[in-house]
Amino acid sequence: MEIYIYGSILAGYLVLWFVSRGSEGKGIGRIAEYLYERGRVWGQKTGRGGLLRESGARRDLSLLYPYGRLQGEEKKFCTGRIRLALLIFLAGDVLAVAGYAAAEGNMLLRDGGLVREEIGGEDRSTELEAYVVQEAESGDVMKVHQGDYRLEVRSRKFSENEARSMAEEVFALLPERILGENESLGRVTKPLDLPGTVEGYPFLISWESSSYALVDADGSVGNSGMGEGESREVTLTAILSYDNGVQGGLRWAREYPVTVFGPELSPEDALSLRIKEAIESADMRSVSETELPLPYEMDEKSLYWEEKPSGTGMAMLVFSGIVAFLAAAVMGSRLHERVVQRERQMMLNYPQIISKFVLYLGAGLSVRSTFIRLGEEYTRRREEGLSEQGAYEEILLVCRELASGVPEAEAYADFGQRCRSRQYTRLSAILAQNLKKGNQELLSVMQQEAKASFEERQNTARKLGEEAETKLLLPMIMMLAITMLIIIIPAYYSFAA
Repeated sequence: MEIYIYGSILAGYLVLWFVSRGSEGKGIGRIAEYLYERGRVWGQKTGRGGLLRESGARRDLSLLYPYGRLQGEEKKFCTGRIRLALLIFLAGDVLAVAGYAAAEGNMLLRDGGLVREEIGGEDRSTELEAYVVQEAESGDVMKVHQGDYRLEVRSRKFSENEARSMAEEVFALLPERILGENESLGRVTKPLDLPGTVEGYPFLISWESSSYALVDADGSVGNSGMGEGESREVTLTAILSYDNGVQGGLRWAREYPVTVFGPELSPEDALSLRIKEAIESADMRSVSETELPLPYEMDEKSLYWEEKPSGTGMAMLVFSGIVAFLAAAVMGSRLHERVVQRERQMMLNYPQIISKFVLYLGAGLSVRSTFIRLGEEYTRRREEGLSEQGAYEEILLVCRELASGVPEAEAYADFGQRCRSRQYTRLSAILAQNLKKGNQELLSVMQQEAKASFEERQNTARKLGEEAETKLLLPMIMMLAITMLIIIIPAYYSFAA
């Protein structure tokens, strides 16, 4: 079932690559551009806008690219995010397919049973699903799930008779050793003490029960549901294993009858128990053979076996989806961080801009001419290698609006709204009032604003310094802890010596 899911995902990528052949770009980039365009068209039809709609990423892009470049940058950002998510999800799907193929190659089930490793190989485990083959009333053959079985398939071993006399001694000791608080094995009412070893003997002891519901391999007794005087015979099998270092191991088994109380098993549980017993019995008989034969007939019912592949593929697919989502979220976070840095830079540039306004207004220039002069200076400095400054980019936009015929009052108001800062909003309000009242008090008001802006910059610098100290606190504590360890550990060992 899993392989169909992985294949469907790969087929989906191929379909998208085929239908996006008219888009620009290559490979995954072409698919990303196609999905972006489809999303934009769908948004226009439904009235929901593009993929970003009114999200924070769109607001951040509108602040970073306020004129002429918003649509192109929005497309670039969205296609980049989609491309990254598609790549991560595709990589996860490819890894899931590879994991499935690797698990398929390590499967043990063959026509006749489970294939063992050759002599000297490793023991392997597998999960099997048993199906009962039945014929429906319509005459069709159907498979009914019987149960899941996890098996340990041991590597091939040479069989040899060795240390048999010591095993007989252990078998003679066990009836007394396993009683626990019971008087005898003929009347068991309390848990048995089933040892894994016996002191003085080089054997590992494992236990099997003819009914694990009554006596489990750990010695627990399931007699809570039985009535008084009700009893049942259970056979405990002690299996002694001894690794002789050459042959790979020897085993001896001895059965012990035990009388306990136990519940009745349902037909399904009884069938599952007999299937397990048949597999265990076949395992013991075929330890020196190349395969562990599986039962295909039980209680006049046909059995069908399927092996479960490794389940890591779906986990890898889900993990890649989560990583793709987180990668897209990180891109949005980094975009917003650029906006935050831009606003901080605009706050630091504000006192300088106000000072230039005071200088040019004092020299007799108008507000309009001052904006043009500031824009020309910034353009020249950009050509000389100055990095982009958000506040001066907004001033350039004001110059372009004035050149295109936008009224000064509207251009100054838009300037304050775009900057999204209390200082620039106050500046735009001062300039708008100047258009109504004239230039008589503008210079003095701007001088007061310049003085206030420098005080605000000092406060901002102090706040940034405090934030930097806070960020350095954790590294300083870690360095202090490392220094203390460097001093204390040698001193401790010197005293211990």
